[in-house]
Amino acid sequence: MKKRETISDYELLALIYKSIDIETLKEQDKAVTKKRVDKLFQDLKGHVKKDDPDISEEEITGASDIKKDADLIVVNVDGASKGNPGESGIGVAIFDKDLNLINEACDYLGVATNNVAEYKALILGIKLSTKYNAKRVLFKADSELMVKQIKGEYRVKNAQLKLLFTEAQGLLKKLPNWKIMHVPREENKEADLLANKGVEMSIKSG
Repeated sequence: MKKRETISDYELLALIYKSIDIETLKEQDKAVTKKRVDKLFQDLKGHVKKDDPDISEEEITGASDIKKDADLIVVNVDGASKGNPGESGIGVAIFDKDLNLINEACDYLGVATNNVAEYKALILGIKLSTKYNAKRVLFKADSELMVKQIKGEYRVKNAQLKLLFTEAQGLLKKLPNWKIMHVPREENKEADLLANKGVEMSIKSG
């Protein structure tokens, strides 16, 4: 009889998503192997979850009613982490084709790394952008690592980032035409301010 694994696939994905190190899990359960984790990521590609459990639209500060059927929208995204890992937040600033600010949102994540925060910000940005039914969407971010991973120029090696990468790619498929580009931090100041506002939300609620 096959021995029952002490950590289910669902629990394993949840633990990885919450930044639990794979090596630590291996020490706790010998059933956690690289082959098993890789298979979970492969299976996940066809079953990307619709909603991020850590970010619900009701909790997003600044989300508002959206004017649909835009020709082009520009979505600036940024993540902030005070400590890397540390208290973190995300920010999204959406502009029309004339670069007028038409929507903004921020949220507090909890303790996370900079890279995790950057991906979470992108995911939120994609979710908000789908509501515009825009013909074209341009994402801007100051995280060169994330941008090059989304473009396929860099491999995603970190287990938690693989989950976020897969989720982002699944959401991007809902957009008819999109591009992502790396910009200097000074060209991403609106999203940066919102991300830091997200971090401050934890201080105010504490």
